[in-house]
Amino acid sequence: MNTDKNEFFDLTEETNPVDLKQIISKYIRYWPVFILSIIISVCCAFVYLRYANVIYKSEAKVKLLNDKENSNFSLDVSKLFNKSTINLENEIALFKSVHLSEQVVRNLNLNVEYFFISTVKSKQVYNPPFIVAYKSDMSDLGSILQYTITVTAKGYKVQDMLSGEIFTINGFTFDGKKTNLPIKITPVSHAMILKSRDKSFNVILKPLKKTALELSGAFEIDAEGKDSDILTISLKGINGPHSESVINDLIHVFEADGITDKKEVSRRTISFVDDRFVYLRRELDSIESSKKEYKKNNNLSFIQEDAGSSILQKTAKEQASFDIESQLLLVDLLMKSVQSQQAFELLPSDIGIENAGVNQLVSDFNAAVLSYQKMKTSAGNNNPSLQLSSETLLNLKANIIKSIKGYNQQLKTSLAQSGSAQKAAEGSFASLPEKEKVLRSIERQQNLKESLYLLLLQKREEASINLAVTVPNTKIIDYAITDIYPVSPQRSKIILIAFFAGIFIPFGILFLIFKLDNKIYNSADVENLSNGLPILGELPSLKETKDSENENLEAFRTLANNTNFITPSSLKGKVIFVTSSIKGEGKTFVSFNLASAYANLNKKVIIIGSDFRNPQLHRHLEHIQKENAGFSNYLHDNSLNWRDLVLSNQNAGFPFDILLSGTIPPNPTLLLSSPVFQNFIDEVKEVYDFIIFDTPPTLLVTDTLMISKYADTTLFVLRSGITAKNLLSYSLKLNKDKKLINMGYVINDINFSSSYGYKYAYNYGYAYGYGRENVKKSWFEKWRNRE
Repeated sequence: MNTDKNEFFDLTEETNPVDLKQIISKYIRYWPVFILSIIISVCCAFVYLRYANVIYKSEAKVKLLNDKENSNFSLDVSKLFNKSTINLENEIALFKSVHLSEQVVRNLNLNVEYFFISTVKSKQVYNPPFIVAYKSDMSDLGSILQYTITVTAKGYKVQDMLSGEIFTINGFTFDGKKTNLPIKITPVSHAMILKSRDKSFNVILKPLKKTALELSGAFEIDAEGKDSDILTISLKGINGPHSESVINDLIHVFEADGITDKKEVSRRTISFVDDRFVYLRRELDSIESSKKEYKKNNNLSFIQEDAGSSILQKTAKEQASFDIESQLLLVDLLMKSVQSQQAFELLPSDIGIENAGVNQLVSDFNAAVLSYQKMKTSAGNNNPSLQLSSETLLNLKANIIKSIKGYNQQLKTSLAQSGSAQKAAEGSFASLPEKEKVLRSIERQQNLKESLYLLLLQKREEASINLAVTVPNTKIIDYAITDIYPVSPQRSKIILIAFFAGIFIPFGILFLIFKLDNKIYNSADVENLSNGLPILGELPSLKETKDSENENLEAFRTLANNTNFITPSSLKGKVIFVTSSIKGEGKTFVSFNLASAYANLNKKVIIIGSDFRNPQLHRHLEHIQKENAGFSNYLHDNSLNWRDLVLSNQNAGFPFDILLSGTIPPNPTLLLSSPVFQNFIDEVKEVYDFIIFDTPPTLLVTDTLMISKYADTTLFVLRSGITAKNLLSYSLKLNKDKKLINMGYVINDINFSSSYGYKYAYNYGYAYGYGRENVKKSWFEKWRNRE
C-alpha cells in the first residue's frame, strides 16, 4: 500500500504542460463581451466617420525655367550655352514665404472663415450667403474677432462672441457705420439670402499675419525628382475647389513676383543708360568742336594718302589702343556708379565690359540687392537674416571694386604695351606732319565716344524689350487638381482599427482581471502550488437540496475511492477529518456526501459534527435544529452515552449515522482537548468502518489542529472561485509542519464547463450553492460561474 501511495504522489508531481486550449477557453467563454465590444467600437467608428471632416489633397505641378528656357528676348547669344543655375531649395523657400502667402490671403480673403451652425456640429462653408470684411485695412486687425450672424427676414442679427453684445441690422447690405461693429456685410446674392433665412453662421476674422503664417505652413512643396526642375505644390483641406483656388493663386502670385523683379532690373538699366547719354553727348560735342577749331586754325582739310602699307600697320595698333581705352572708360563709369551709391542699389549689368568675373559679380550683387529689398519690407533692421544679407552685399561690393581695380590695372598694362607698339609703328611716320598726329588723336577720341554711345543705346533697347516682353520663369504643367479619394479619415483603416480595438480592449481587461484574480478555480491552479500533495476529488457544482443527495453519489464515490487509496488499509476504523481554511468552502457538504458515498459502498459510517462554533450539519436533516443535543453535550457531560445522541440518516436507502455538533459551548477548545475525546475515538473505531469529522476551519481557530493527531486522513476542502491561492500556501505549511496528517485536497464547486471548456463527465449540471448566501461574489465571479 505504501508503494501505491508513493506512485500516486509521483504522478501528481509530474509537470503539467501549458494547456493552450484551456487558456483560450477562458477568453472564448466571454464571446458575448467581445461581440458587444466589437459592435460598440465599429459603431463609434461609423459615428466618427459620419461627423469627421473629410480631408482631400489638392496638387499642382510647375516647372521652373532658367534663362535658356524662358522667352525673354536678348541679343546676348552667350546665354544659350550657360548651364541652368536654378536652386530648388531657394525656390521652395520663396513659395512658402509669408510674403507670398500674405498676398494670397489678401486676394482670396482667407482670413475670414465661415461656419454653419447645426444641431450636431458646426461645419465650415466656403460659399456663404454674405461676405464679411474688416471695416479698416486688414493689416490693422491685431486680434481675432468672432461673430454669430443670423439671417433674418429684415436683415441680420449679429452677436459679438467676445463681449456678448447683440446688434440688429436692418437691410442685407451693412457698411459698418453708426455702430460699434468693425465689420461690413455684403450679400452674395438675393437668392442665397432667401435660402439662408433663419440660419446662423459663425464668422471668424483673423489677423493677416497669423493667417499668412498658417497658410505658409500648410503648403507642402517638393521636387519631383533629384535632378528635376518640377515642383509639386499640395494643400490639404475639406473643400477641394477652395484648396485648388488657393494653390492656383499662389502660383500666380509667385509668377507676378518674379516678373516684378525682372522688370525692376530692366528699369534700373534704362535709367543708368539715360544718365550716361547726357554725359556722352557733352563729350561728343566737345570733341567735334575741338576738331573743327583745330582744322580751321591749321588750314587742314584732307590727309594725303601717301603712307601705304605703313598706315595700315599703324591703324591696327591704333585700333588695339582704341579697344583698350574703351574698356578703361567703361570700367571707369562702372567704378563711379559703384562708389557713388549711398545705399544698396542695383548696378548696370552687361554694359560692354569684356571681363566675365566683373560681369558675374555685378549680376550676383543685383540678385542680392533684390533679395535684400524684399526682406527689408517684411523684417526689422535687427533681423539676423537682414543683417546677414547686408553683410553679404558689402562683401560683394568690395569684391566688385577690387575686381574693377584689377581689371583696370590690366587694361593700363595692355594699353602701355599697345602704346609702345604704336610708337614703333609711328617711327616710320616721322616725316608726317605733327598736325596729322594731333588730328588723328582728336578723331580717335571722337570715334571712342561714338562707339560707347552706340553700345549704350543698344543695351537700352535690349532693356526696353525685356521690360515689354518679360515672362515668368515658371511653366504650369498642371493646375491644382483634387484627388477623388480623401486623405483622411481612411474609412477602411478606421473601421479595421475599431474592429481590432473591439477585440483587444476586452481582451486586455480580461487579461488584467485574470492576472489580478488570486482565486483557485480548477485542479490546474492547485497543482501549480500544491507541491505534490494529491488532489483527491474535483466536485462539480451541485444542487443544495435535501432530496437530491442520492444523485450526488457518483461524484463522491470517486472521492471515497481516492481517499481509501491514501488511507492505511490496516486500520480497523478509519478516521477522516474534513476541514478547510475558512468557512463557506463546503467542508460540511463534503463530509455529509462523503459519508453517503461510503454508505453506498456498504460501509458502516458515522459523521460527527466537531465544528462547535458554527455547526452546519443539521441543515442536511429535516426537522432538526441546531440546538439539538450532540457531540459537545457528550464531551461536557460524562453521564451521557454518545450512542443515544446518534441520529440515523436513511436518505436514498444508504443509511449512515450522524452525531450533530450539539449545543454551542463557551470554550470549544477545552472540550476538544479533554480525555473524553480520546476515549470516544477508541470506542467509535470499534463500531464503524469510517468515522468522518466535520471540523472547524483551520485559519480561524485552532480547534482542528488540536485534534488533528487522531486523524488517519485529512481532507482539505478548497472551493472554486472562493479559496484564495495564498490560503493554499497556508495549508501546505500545515502539512509540512505535520499539523495536518496524511492530507489531500478536495476541490469543491467547480464549474467544469467554464473552467475546462468541456462538460463534466457525469453530466449532472446540479447547482450546488452551500454557503453562497454567506459569501458575496463579485460580478466577475458571478459571470465566471454563470453556467
